[in-house]
Amino acid sequence: MNRKARATIEEFSMLRQGDTVTAAVSGGADSVALLDFLCSLTDLRLTVRACHLNHCLRGEESDRDEQLVRTMCEQYGIPLDLRRVEVKALARERGVSIEVAAREARYAFFDELAEKYRCKIATAHTLSDAAETVLLNLARGTGIAGLCGIPPVRGAVVRPLIGCTRRETEDYCAAHGLCYVTDSTNLTDRYTRNHIRHNVLPQLFRVNPEALAAVGRMTDSLRRDADCLARLAGEAGEKLRREGGYDAAGLAALHPALRSRIIASLLEEGGVERSAERIGAVAGMLVNSRRHTMQVGPRLYVTVREGVLRLERRGERLAPIAPRQLEKARLDGARIPLDGGKAIEFSVINCADYEIFENIPDKGLKNAADYDKINVDIFLRSRQAGDRMKPAGRGCTKTLKKLFSELGLDGRERLCVLADSEGVFFAEGAGVDERVRVGRGTKNIMMITLAPEPGAGDKRAEDE
Repeated sequence: MNRKARATIEEFSMLRQGDTVTAAVSGGADSVALLDFLCSLTDLRLTVRACHLNHCLRGEESDRDEQLVRTMCEQYGIPLDLRRVEVKALARERGVSIEVAAREARYAFFDELAEKYRCKIATAHTLSDAAETVLLNLARGTGIAGLCGIPPVRGAVVRPLIGCTRRETEDYCAAHGLCYVTDSTNLTDRYTRNHIRHNVLPQLFRVNPEALAAVGRMTDSLRRDADCLARLAGEAGEKLRREGGYDAAGLAALHPALRSRIIASLLEEGGVERSAERIGAVAGMLVNSRRHTMQVGPRLYVTVREGVLRLERRGERLAPIAPRQLEKARLDGARIPLDGGKAIEFSVINCADYEIFENIPDKGLKNAADYDKINVDIFLRSRQAGDRMKPAGRGCTKTLKKLFSELGLDGRERLCVLADSEGVFFAEGAGVDERVRVGRGTKNIMMITLAPEPGAGDKRAEDE
């Protein structure tokens, strides 16, 4: 173990002469071995400290672990930082699992200590832990980053034992007469990681007794590949940088491996949690000209506008259109001003007098309704929860919420909806419902047009 740990420290430049390092000590074999090993590096003249976080999960057993760490630090003559956290209560408060809450508490503690003492934080993660992490991520469906396992260095956190197995740390403790404790929860399959440790890894060892070493070689290789891809993506991203975002056409032309990393960086810059699904959806916007806006967080939107992919933060939700009742008989020639610098216009055409009716292209009929199929009571409004329509010619019924999302329409709160007693028959951007579709039997056509209000151009530009 000693030789491997020294080699890891040198390979990743984890510790230098005179560094202050705080060892995270749980009381288990791995962390006990880590603390002893760090104290043995006299040639580096390290200032060694220790920290212990009591998760208060196992009652007297948790107190036992804390006491062992106290005693060990007294014997070594090194300072110890202790913290107690009621992890169960923390998990309930945050609505997360106990495992997640415990991890968050630990790393918050580490961050505080790293800043307070200007030190490195050494954790006792081993190659065995890395292999379990790889298998866990594999089962969840991961990208290359997940298959890289646990990084040897991340910020102030260093992992000198990442090239050593759990068996090697136990052998180290035995050879040096070190006492350690065993967490009773590690003996059960209650947690997913324990199930992998007890049931999955033994099957791998049956296939290859050197499975851990093989996983180590794989993670090393993948880590190099990931670093290379990250560098190439960074270079490509800089070339495609535009004010506030990236050139959309150039981004679409990139290899998906580079494109996804640039999209991920865009999301992370805005504080948006990255996921394969979200990255894939944004990538789809680059090749789907129908959709140019996608919400990715509260008032956060990814947009493709004027050839640039951006992450935009928008203001408060727009006020919906105030509902109003329209008189069907008075719609011909009507023009109704709306908020947002636009108006809705209506005209009714008698097909008997419209000799070129049959030559109207389908696109021209998207906003054309059979006037006689519309009921008397008509309401102009915004979308309401549960609104549905069957867009003419599409053969399927969808909620307006889903339909607007599929079409990538902006400002959905201000999109016009027309409804009668049978439901929605027109939605801005989606056209008319199949129920009022113009056909050969149509006698009167109602054309519906959304047009800018005179003098509203400057206002619209400001809104955008």
